[in-house]
Amino acid sequence: MESTLSSLSTVYSYYLKNYYRSKSFYLIFILIAVASVLMVYLSFHYLPKIDALLSSQGPAPAELKEKVVLYLWSYVMSDLPVFAAVFFSSPAISSEIENRTAFHIFALPVDRSILLIGKYLAAASAAMISMAIFVASEIGTAEFLFPGTMLFSILTSIGMLVLFILAISAFTFLVSSLFSKNLYSYITTFIIYFIVFDATNLILSLLYNYNAFFLLDNSASIIPRIFLNVSPTVFGGQFSLSGASISTIALSLAVMVLYTVVSLVAALVIFERKEVK
Repeated sequence: MESTLSSLSTVYSYYLKNYYRSKSFYLIFILIAVASVLMVYLSFHYLPKIDALLSSQGPAPAELKEKVVLYLWSYVMSDLPVFAAVFFSSPAISSEIENRTAFHIFALPVDRSILLIGKYLAAASAAMISMAIFVASEIGTAEFLFPGTMLFSILTSIGMLVLFILAISAFTFLVSSLFSKNLYSYITTFIIYFIVFDATNLILSLLYNYNAFFLLDNSASIIPRIFLNVSPTVFGGQFSLSGASISTIALSLAVMVLYTVVSLVAALVIFERKEVK
């Protein structure tokens, strides 16, 4: 057991160093930093205009304005991990085959399961580290504009963000295990998440008025819906100023956990049988 944990720690440390020294990490970090600056600017610049947007009969309550601001921050935050996962996780397995470094890695006296889990944890950690500046900016802006309010909801939203990063990274690892070229892995992940999931959600909503809660993008929508419960379905029309219920949060949590476990197990099965030719 100690040897397994030691091997896992070594693999994790090695790949995490590779990630934060890579150009991809700095590219994602700059992207998220720019998004953070824009959101800070929008929060301060447009806060006075929220009154006119929400109410024509006078100033809107401070709590409602805070919910709107945090919803917008969290809405952006729910998409950024997808790009981080694509940069860090998509080439995780396919790059080893394409660059033929798998010849050396597979020959190491380390189980492939340890290699996969260690690399997965490193990729997920890199995504979380890159998101830290956005999270810190959100908390700082909220505390400056609305001191001492809704901290629990903010922390809950961040907790769901961490789960989403784990889920999308695991799903991206599964996609990566199916290909031997990085480009195919990148494109497939984007197509599945932004086109296939959205199309499935649209079709089920339009034809059957059914909320496809089992889709990963729908479960990720819980990150902003903690503040304002805007339904992820196109035609559902559900809206609540009180935010998502505990049962809704629990359902999204369960979906993310399921995606994480199933994707990792499937990726491990494929990785164990992977051959380099």
